[in-house]
Amino acid sequence: MTTQNTAAVSDPVRTKPFPGLPPRFDGKEAEYLLAALKQNNLFYMLPDGFVSRMLKRAVQELAAPYAVATSSGTASLHVAVGAAGVEPGMEVITSPITDMGTCIAILYQNAIPIFADVDPRTYNLTAQTIEAAITERTRAVIVVHLRGSPCDMEPIVELCRRRSLFLIEDCAQAWGATYRGKPVGNFGQVGCYSLNNFKHLSCGDGGLVVTQDEKLHHACHNYADKFYDRAGHGDRLSALAPNYRMSELQGAVALAQFDKLHSIANKRHTLAEQLTMELAGLRGILPPRVVDGAFASDWFYMFRVDPKVLGFSRDEFTVRMGAEGIPAGAGYIAQPICQVPVFLKKSFFPGGVWPAEVIAGRTYDYRTMKVPIAEQVLASAVTLQIHEGLSPADVNDYARAVKKVVGS
Repeated sequence: MTTQNTAAVSDPVRTKPFPGLPPRFDGKEAEYLLAALKQNNLFYMLPDGFVSRMLKRAVQELAAPYAVATSSGTASLHVAVGAAGVEPGMEVITSPITDMGTCIAILYQNAIPIFADVDPRTYNLTAQTIEAAITERTRAVIVVHLRGSPCDMEPIVELCRRRSLFLIEDCAQAWGATYRGKPVGNFGQVGCYSLNNFKHLSCGDGGLVVTQDEKLHHACHNYADKFYDRAGHGDRLSALAPNYRMSELQGAVALAQFDKLHSIANKRHTLAEQLTMELAGLRGILPPRVVDGAFASDWFYMFRVDPKVLGFSRDEFTVRMGAEGIPAGAGYIAQPICQVPVFLKKSFFPGGVWPAEVIAGRTYDYRTMKVPIAEQVLASAVTLQIHEGLSPADVNDYARAVKKVVGS
């Protein structure tokens, strides 16, 4: 039963709106865009063009020797699955708390997404949950560094090595995040980044694939460009691949954006750490946990509430936060991605036939695929915005409101 929090309504913690993101694009983006147009050629393969220059900057910032530019983060993941050589009808394990883009990459290669459960405080896959989902048909794993908080990669890498599984890192939300001192994306065979409008860095839409392996770099390059073999390795049009090329216009904006990477990641990290410290020990509040040796870049902030301790529901909690002038969201996604209609109905392609299932010679029922911890996380999660436009005082208002709502 909902009870009105009259104290919160009459005397809210916050009465002024929170600041939005500061201006994201400055003179350098405009300068580079104009220069790209003056080239009179927007194709990405220009030797001294903006995509080429952006890729050189990317390998410096992301500590990977090779990088490929793509048209989106989803495209980057699709390129990675294609380069992994996952056979049709085989299984790829990933997280149930992710964007559909992670799953699209698997489905369009005629592979079968399998969802492992997550850790209740990091919200990420672990080596233990991945291993529980492995079958004789598993060929690859896509870990998701949700909200910019790295997975515990060392045991995951060891598990994939031991079980001969191709490891892909979905770093779409994790610009600037590191694990054991290295940027995420460098622990699996391939790492995938997004440059869409909502990420730390943006060129409107775009993506990157990074790898330590020269042969994989060549394969990813081909899978992003119709397998046209632009590098001249002698395998032109020897496999089916989509067109996921980045234009010079995207490359120009992305190159300028790299100047802001560290300041954005560091500011978000600092604010999130402040909030976690202020929420620690509050009754009924479960702050997020970052694994040892990791640096989270906090694309958003998510914590959990315990309704049994609070005496009211998560949804009531967000209502009371709103009454305090704090825009708190209920969860990140409504339910695990494997429970949305397209999975429950398996309506991946027209005609009611799923080719991957036919090739596998078996049926999959996502209604029976259990991820109980992911369900608990999403049913009890509260999200707050964390970005470089906020100040420590803004975050303090977040914490003051939480303390007031829980009665601490």
